[in-house]
Amino acid sequence: MPSPPQNSSSSTNLDEKTWKSAPLLMLMLVLPVVTFITTYAISLSNGKQQYPYLFLSVSIESKPASCIGTFGLSLTCLLAPFLAFIRYSYVRKEIQSQLGADHDDYEKVKLWNRRNLYLAIFAGIGGHGVSSFQSTTEEGGSKALVGIHLIFATWFFFGGSSYCFVSHWLDKKLPDLGTAKERMWRKLFCYGTLAQFFTICVFFPFIVFFFGASDEMIAIMSFVEITMLGTFMSTYITFIDEFKNMSYRIMVFRTDRHYSLHETDPATNNFM
Repeated sequence: MPSPPQNSSSSTNLDEKTWKSAPLLMLMLVLPVVTFITTYAISLSNGKQQYPYLFLSVSIESKPASCIGTFGLSLTCLLAPFLAFIRYSYVRKEIQSQLGADHDDYEKVKLWNRRNLYLAIFAGIGGHGVSSFQSTTEEGGSKALVGIHLIFATWFFFGGSSYCFVSHWLDKKLPDLGTAKERMWRKLFCYGTLAQFFTICVFFPFIVFFFGASDEMIAIMSFVEITMLGTFMSTYITFIDEFKNMSYRIMVFRTDRHYSLHETDPATNNFM
């Protein structure tokens, strides 16, 4: 977030007032991997999950796996939009420096950078819904609960695939945004997640509705769902080098002073 003006006496303490972004990004990337390794291990070992129903959601249907899944996925879905906001701020600066206010696409690119942040928030809410409304078959489960779960799952994957697509679109508009390798991977993740979303949310439901589903098809659907989550989350991997050079500061602004996790001088708005 933008920092208040610093004078020479306070700037020496700048490192004490900010937090590195990269560790938070690494936490967000590692957390879902650890969560699902744990939930799959528990669900497979106690017989709550069996072939061919290897879906991510089935691994978090029953306790204690459901408790671990809800905790890990909800925290991931909180971190992802926050990290998307940090990158949104970075890209906003890049739009200014690479295009400038006089460029024909300046306002359009600014608008889609902001919309991409909204897509990350949208996906985060959907993911939180998935973890909260498990499609459980245990006592208390119902078709309505399964329906809510599927709506949130579609919501999450639509937001995630759209975030990948717009991130790639921004690359095309900002030729110096990231390295050539990072841009190449974002392009791959963009088209990969769109193909996976169409497959899991359109093609397979159509086949199942009209022709039914074999065990092999259900297993393939499970695999596509797992890889789709990996593709969406892998887009954030391409941000690692950018985040190594970024820090963030949490502040609350009021007309008479600035508040932060560290005390500020109301007369100068400088850190004490």
